Amino acid sequence: MDLLADVLAGVQRREGGVVLIGGGPGVGKTALLDVFLRRAADAGAQVFSASGSVSASGVDLAVIKELFLGSDDEEEIRAATRSSKGAAEFEDRLFAAMCRETRSQLVVVAVDDVQLADAASLRCLLYLVRRLRTAPLMMVLCESTGPQMLPPAFHAELLRHPQARQLRLLPLSRDGIAGVIEHHVDTVEAPDLVADFHAVSGGNPLLVHALLADSRDARRLDPQQPSKAVASTAFTKAALAWAYRDEAELFDVAAGVAVLGESATPSLVACLVGRGADVVDQVMTALDTAGLLENGTLRDAAVGKAILEHVDAVAKADLRRRAARLLHDDGAPATVVAQHLLAASVTEPWAGRTLLDAAYRSMEAGHEEMSLDCLRLAGQSACTERDRAAVLMARVKIGWQIDPRMVAPWLDALVDTLRAGHLKGADAAWTVKYLAWHGQFDEAGEALVALSEGPYAEDPRVEDELHVVRHWLRHTVPALDGGTVSGGPRRPPRRGLQPRQVSPSSYALELLGTVMAEGPDEHALAMAEEILRGCRSSTTGVEALEAALLTLVYGDRPDRALFWCDVLLQQAGSHVRGTVAAILAGIRAEVALHQGALPVAEQYARDALSAISHSGWGVAIGSPLSALVLAATASGKSGLAGAWLNHDVPVGMFETRHGLLYTHARGHYHLAVDRPAAALDDFLTCGELAKKWGADTPTFLPWRSSAAQAHLALGNPTQARALVREQLGRPGGSTPRARGVALRLMAASSELDQRSALLRESVNLLESCGSQIELIRALADRSRALHDLGAPAKARMVARHARTVADNCAADALFRRLFRDESCEGEGGSDCSQDEDEGSVSLTAAERRVTALAAVGHSNREIGRKLFITKSTVEQHLTRVYRKLGVRSRADLGDLFAGTNLAGTSGLANTS
Repeated sequence: MDLLADVLAGVQRREGGVVLIGGGPGVGKTALLDVFLRRAADAGAQVFSASGSVSASGVDLAVIKELFLGSDDEEEIRAATRSSKGAAEFEDRLFAAMCRETRSQLVVVAVDDVQLADAASLRCLLYLVRRLRTAPLMMVLCESTGPQMLPPAFHAELLRHPQARQLRLLPLSRDGIAGVIEHHVDTVEAPDLVADFHAVSGGNPLLVHALLADSRDARRLDPQQPSKAVASTAFTKAALAWAYRDEAELFDVAAGVAVLGESATPSLVACLVGRGADVVDQVMTALDTAGLLENGTLRDAAVGKAILEHVDAVAKADLRRRAARLLHDDGAPATVVAQHLLAASVTEPWAGRTLLDAAYRSMEAGHEEMSLDCLRLAGQSACTERDRAAVLMARVKIGWQIDPRMVAPWLDALVDTLRAGHLKGADAAWTVKYLAWHGQFDEAGEALVALSEGPYAEDPRVEDELHVVRHWLRHTVPALDGGTVSGGPRRPPRRGLQPRQVSPSSYALELLGTVMAEGPDEHALAMAEEILRGCRSSTTGVEALEAALLTLVYGDRPDRALFWCDVLLQQAGSHVRGTVAAILAGIRAEVALHQGALPVAEQYARDALSAISHSGWGVAIGSPLSALVLAATASGKSGLAGAWLNHDVPVGMFETRHGLLYTHARGHYHLAVDRPAAALDDFLTCGELAKKWGADTPTFLPWRSSAAQAHLALGNPTQARALVREQLGRPGGSTPRARGVALRLMAASSELDQRSALLRESVNLLESCGSQIELIRALADRSRALHDLGAPAKARMVARHARTVADNCAADALFRRLFRDESCEGEGGSDCSQDEDEGSVSLTAAERRVTALAAVGHSNREIGRKLFITKSTVEQHLTRVYRKLGVRSRADLGDLFAGTNLAGTSGLANTS
């Protein structure tokens, strides 16, 4: 504005001047011109203004006629335009008219969109420019950047004038936007709003004002909402205002850029909209200078959406269809092409393969809805049996990842397609898993037979994947394995082919089978971790993840299983749904149970059940349900455990590993509600199936120790003792958890004088492996045994230890139940703590110091030297300590001292 005012001041000194204002669409050229012309008129200038347009560009002198419309010289100018005396005479008469006007006042001639003016008018404007040196006349021309530009000769002659100035308007900066909105928004919210406006509009003033209007409207409707960039009615109108200009190329190119999105390049846009590459490049340059493009694409999707909303539906579909073909032929990613295919509902044969590829890639990226949309459209374009089989298999594989419930409607068609021989390679082999997962064991068995015959018999890919599937069956649905994995009939090896490549899934499943059949194996555990190191939850088959993790769980390494579960769940992200997330959460619950973390086990089991539908879990639902039942039972919530057991489960579940876990958990529920006979029946059923299926290891399913508990409840100690001995001799029976539980039950079926040593070892073993629930049970039995042996103080110390463990793992109800008959129970076990404290406080400071040193193995003489007292004094102190604490020997004193606070306030640790 200052520059325009400066030129106008020169005109007042009878120095004519001309200003050319340029810029992209919507940057404010017209607004600037209008404000200046009003100021010039207020200053006493005579203003003549006109605008170029496409519609009038073919009419000679249309702009000149508009300039003088309503002026005193209008009739003369019109007469001159009708004269046949030639252009030179007309130009002289035009200049004479302008001179008459300038005698009395300043004259400002303004032409907006001058690039659209007709050729005759441009010649007249140049004629006036040549005469401006001594005339008090100012000319302001506005030119929009784009495909229709002023001729180079016009530019050259215009800018040769000594008083010519050129302005290039740019989009608003952030400070400029702040100046626009500062009086309309809260000062605190302004910085964030400026950033939002700039991100959406690129500083284009037309769009900035529209965003401000929409945001103010939204704030009026909901005053509680903070101000934010809202692209609504005003924004849509503004986007159309710059797109629907007189230049048709502008709208066509803008629509093409909106359709192609991030794929837009000048050449692709040119092919799409049928315009020349040079024209498209010019328009895109104009849009870029206007702040509307960023890296060749529209800065914000709202702009493109506003434009495309006003494109005819048929034309829009045609644009999408052509864009899809262009991008496909250009090698664009399938997901990008698929977006256009979906928008135009393209069902041509070539589109089917692209849609299937896009469906798989979208699923990998977590875009489930787009994946399903691609599958639906691909189904419409499938016209051959091969294509229909590919779409069917994609529906099954992708549906299984989202929620196996989605697979159920397609299983019959899947079986028919398999029988017809239309499935290929791995797809054919994994059909067995999908059928078995949903409990269709007869169909799965038939599929296994079909895969050994006909067109599949000589397909090496089918055989390789079938090897993996059979291993999966071996530990999931053993009845379907039929001995094909271990010792059953096999086809002769293929001749002339390389040995089978071992996949992570195959190797992990073999490791799991080994651990379930033979117990923990250091090599298997190490290899399971190696597999997990190279896995990612988003790219590795869930079979490999599940098998490797369960190898660690059933190999008695829950600590490592916990680590890898957390790593994989973290990779999957928060609030993740889907089958992989469900299975990982279910295993995480099982790990928590092994460690006695009851609330954690319950939470992860609930997460597993919510990640997919209950029907989607199929026969595998037994695993998360068993974790919930065990966690609720151990927490004393027998009512909740019973509610979980009342959930409907598939009949086929009881023929699977998941059914074994469920039945075992149900047995413990029966024990908790005082139904030991029913519990024993469940445990013995588990044992029969575990032995039959070759999965009889206590690290997987300790059914013998569980049955022994039921026998003890029924008053059958001999049978309990026999089962415990049998468990100790099984593979895996010597692991800390299995042996610790077995020794506790052995003690329960032994004479009183034999229990103390057995229970001491049981406690040590269970503490070492971190099995907190079993540790509480062992501590309870030991406390009871000590009490019966006449060592009440020591019994109270053990009870306090149990109280601490119970607090750590939220097993208060279990603690109360186990100690309810003890004299130290009190209110929630508080008396145990109180008695212990009283026992320890009853010792004098000197007695505490002597006790601390004796407990760690120092002799009386060594204690005397350390404390500077006589040996006799040491003996007297210890005699009183034994009497006060109810212990008989130094060994008992060591056990009593462990885990207590005898040294807490006396600095005995430092003294020792």
